Amino acid sequence: MNFLMGIFGKSLWEIVKGIFLQITWQVIVERFATRVVVWGLEKLKTLTTNDVMQNTVDDVLLSLQGKRLKEVPIIKKE
Repeated sequence: MNFLMGIFGKSLWEIVKGIFLQITWQVIVERFATRVVVWGLEKLKTLTTNDVMQNTVDDVLLSLQGKRLKEVPIIKKE
């Protein structure tokens, strides 16, 4: 239950940041949905003792973590 409160707390914080920093609601909803999916995968992993299922969940989570946006390189003016 504490983990769910953490999810809702982080989402509430992002909503507040979105209001003040004018982040689009689509980004906030996407982040909330991603956290719910990750939480569900972690819960699924603990419900089974099947090593194949646990390894598959680990692979999916690693795959999701690897989808970062590339940073724009800083160009220094001379």
